[in-house]
Amino acid sequence: MSYSLPFLGLDAERAAVAQELFEINSRVHDKAVGLVGPMPLPPDLTMQQVRVLSHITKDPGITGHELGERLGVSAPTASGLIDRLVEKGLVTRVDDTEDRRVRRLHATELGLDVIRQMDSMFGRALGVVIQLLSMEDLDLLVRGAKAMLDALERARVEQVET
Repeated sequence: MSYSLPFLGLDAERAAVAQELFEINSRVHDKAVGLVGPMPLPPDLTMQQVRVLSHITKDPGITGHELGERLGVSAPTASGLIDRLVEKGLVTRVDDTEDRRVRRLHATELGLDVIRQMDSMFGRALGVVIQLLSMEDLDLLVRGAKAMLDALERARVEQVET
Protein backbone atom coordinates (compact mmCIF):
# COMPACT_ATOMS: atom_id res chain seq x y z
CA MET A 1 0.00 0.00 0.00
CA SER A 2 1.31 3.44 -0.86
CA TYR A 3 0.74 6.53 1.27
CA SER A 4 0.96 10.16 0.36
CA LEU A 5 2.87 11.42 3.32
CA PRO A 6 1.38 14.40 5.16
CA PHE A 7 4.66 16.30 5.17
CA LEU A 8 6.93 17.63 2.48
CA GLY A 9 10.55 18.59 2.40
CA LEU A 10 11.99 15.38 3.80
CA ASP A 11 15.34 14.20 2.57
CA ALA A 12 15.20 10.97 0.54
CA GLU A 13 16.49 8.76 3.36
CA ARG A 14 14.00 10.09 5.94
CA ALA A 15 11.15 9.86 3.40
CA ALA A 16 12.00 6.22 2.67
CA VAL A 17 12.02 5.35 6.38
CA ALA A 18 8.76 7.23 6.91
CA GLN A 19 7.19 5.31 4.01
CA GLU A 20 8.33 2.01 5.53
CA LEU A 21 6.93 3.00 8.95
CA PHE A 22 3.55 3.89 7.43
CA GLU A 23 3.42 0.58 5.55
CA ILE A 24 4.42 -1.46 8.62
CA ASN A 25 1.94 0.43 10.80
CA SER A 26 -0.82 -0.35 8.30
CA ARG A 27 0.02 -4.06 8.37
CA VAL A 28 0.21 -4.03 12.20
CA HIS A 29 -3.19 -2.33 12.31
CA ASP A 30 -4.76 -4.89 9.96
CA LYS A 31 -3.29 -7.84 11.88
CA ALA A 32 -4.37 -6.35 15.23
CA VAL A 33 -7.94 -5.82 14.00
CA GLY A 34 -7.96 -9.43 12.81
CA LEU A 35 -6.75 -10.57 16.23
CA VAL A 36 -8.72 -8.40 18.67
CA GLY A 37 -11.48 -6.86 16.56
CA PRO A 38 -12.33 -3.25 15.77
CA MET A 39 -12.46 -0.30 18.11
CA PRO A 40 -15.23 -0.77 20.70
CA LEU A 41 -17.93 1.89 20.90
CA PRO A 42 -19.10 2.69 24.44
CA PRO A 43 -22.66 1.37 24.74
CA ASP A 44 -24.08 4.55 26.28
CA LEU A 45 -22.69 7.03 23.73
CA THR A 46 -23.88 7.90 20.25
CA MET A 47 -21.41 8.34 17.40
CA GLN A 48 -22.05 12.09 17.50
CA GLN A 49 -21.24 12.18 21.24
CA VAL A 50 -18.03 10.26 20.55
CA ARG A 51 -17.14 12.83 17.86
CA VAL A 52 -17.76 15.67 20.34
CA LEU A 53 -15.67 13.99 23.05
CA SER A 54 -12.90 13.35 20.52
CA HIS A 55 -12.82 17.02 19.46
CA ILE A 56 -12.71 18.16 23.09
CA THR A 57 -9.94 15.68 23.87
CA LYS A 58 -7.92 16.79 20.85
CA ASP A 59 -8.44 20.50 21.56
CA PRO A 60 -8.83 21.05 25.32
CA GLY A 61 -10.39 24.43 26.05
CA ILE A 62 -12.44 24.59 22.87
CA THR A 63 -15.66 26.58 23.25
CA GLY A 64 -19.14 25.29 22.48
CA HIS A 65 -19.39 27.76 19.60
CA GLU A 66 -16.10 26.57 18.08
CA LEU A 67 -17.19 22.96 18.52
CA GLY A 68 -20.49 23.62 16.75
CA GLU A 69 -18.64 25.18 13.82
CA ARG A 70 -16.30 22.19 13.52
CA LEU A 71 -19.19 19.75 13.64
CA GLY A 72 -21.32 21.83 11.29
CA VAL A 73 -24.23 21.99 13.74
CA SER A 74 -26.22 24.81 15.30
CA ALA A 75 -25.32 26.27 18.70
CA PRO A 76 -28.36 24.64 20.39
CA THR A 77 -27.45 21.24 18.92
CA ALA A 78 -23.84 21.57 20.09
CA SER A 79 -25.03 22.70 23.51
CA GLY A 80 -27.33 19.68 23.82
CA LEU A 81 -24.52 17.29 22.90
CA ILE A 82 -22.24 18.95 25.44
CA ASP A 83 -24.97 18.85 28.12
CA ARG A 84 -25.32 15.08 27.73
CA LEU A 85 -21.57 14.56 28.02
CA VAL A 86 -21.45 16.79 31.11
CA GLU A 87 -24.31 14.77 32.65
CA LYS A 88 -22.36 11.55 32.01
CA GLY A 89 -19.30 13.04 33.74
CA LEU A 90 -17.18 12.94 30.58
CA VAL A 91 -16.80 16.70 30.00
CA THR A 92 -16.58 19.78 32.20
CA ARG A 93 -17.27 23.41 31.40
CA VAL A 94 -14.75 25.87 32.83
CA ASP A 95 -15.17 29.65 32.87
CA ASP A 96 -12.63 31.45 30.70
CA THR A 97 -10.16 33.39 32.85
CA GLU A 98 -10.32 36.47 30.61
CA ASP A 99 -13.99 36.48 29.56
CA ARG A 100 -16.47 35.02 32.05
CA ARG A 101 -19.14 34.82 29.33
CA VAL A 102 -17.06 32.12 27.61
CA ARG A 103 -17.00 28.56 28.91
CA ARG A 104 -14.22 26.27 27.85
CA LEU A 105 -14.69 22.53 27.46
CA HIS A 106 -12.35 19.89 28.87
CA ALA A 107 -12.56 16.11 28.99
CA THR A 108 -12.67 14.73 32.51
CA GLU A 109 -10.42 11.83 33.50
CA LEU A 110 -13.41 9.55 32.83
CA GLY A 111 -13.81 11.12 29.37
CA LEU A 112 -10.13 10.60 28.64
CA ASP A 113 -10.46 6.98 29.79
CA VAL A 114 -13.36 6.43 27.34
CA ILE A 115 -11.21 7.72 24.47
CA ARG A 116 -8.24 5.62 25.61
CA GLN A 117 -10.36 2.48 25.80
CA MET A 118 -11.78 3.10 22.36
CA ASP A 119 -8.31 3.62 20.97
CA SER A 120 -6.78 0.65 22.77
CA MET A 121 -6.25 -1.72 19.85
CA PHE A 122 -2.48 -1.65 20.35
CA GLY A 123 -2.90 -2.40 24.05
CA ARG A 124 -5.38 -5.18 23.41
CA ALA A 125 -3.16 -6.73 20.73
CA LEU A 126 -0.05 -6.40 22.90
CA GLY A 127 -1.88 -8.22 25.70
CA VAL A 128 -2.38 -11.16 23.35
CA VAL A 129 1.17 -11.31 21.92
CA ILE A 130 3.33 -10.12 24.83
CA GLN A 131 4.35 -13.67 25.74
CA LEU A 132 5.60 -14.16 22.16
CA LEU A 133 8.00 -11.21 22.32
CA SER A 134 11.53 -11.50 23.66
CA MET A 135 12.64 -9.11 26.39
CA GLU A 136 14.93 -7.52 23.80
CA ASP A 137 11.95 -6.89 21.51
CA LEU A 138 9.92 -5.50 24.42
CA ASP A 139 12.79 -3.16 25.31
CA LEU A 140 12.87 -1.97 21.67
CA LEU A 141 9.11 -1.33 21.76
CA VAL A 142 9.50 0.68 24.98
CA ARG A 143 12.35 2.73 23.49
CA GLY A 144 10.34 3.35 20.32
CA ALA A 145 7.24 4.34 22.28
CA LYS A 146 9.27 6.76 24.42
CA ALA A 147 10.85 8.31 21.31
CA MET A 148 7.38 8.75 19.76
CA LEU A 149 6.00 10.25 22.98
CA ASP A 150 8.89 12.71 23.14
CA ALA A 151 8.43 13.70 19.48
CA LEU A 152 4.68 14.15 19.96
CA GLU A 153 5.30 16.44 22.92
CA ARG A 154 7.82 18.50 20.96
CA ALA A 155 5.38 18.74 18.03
CA ARG A 156 2.59 19.86 20.36
CA VAL A 157 4.82 22.59 21.84
CA GLU A 158 5.75 23.78 18.34
CA GLN A 159 2.08 23.75 17.32
CA VAL A 160 1.13 25.88 20.33
CA GLU A 161 3.96 28.34 19.66
CA THR A 162 2.90 28.97 16.06
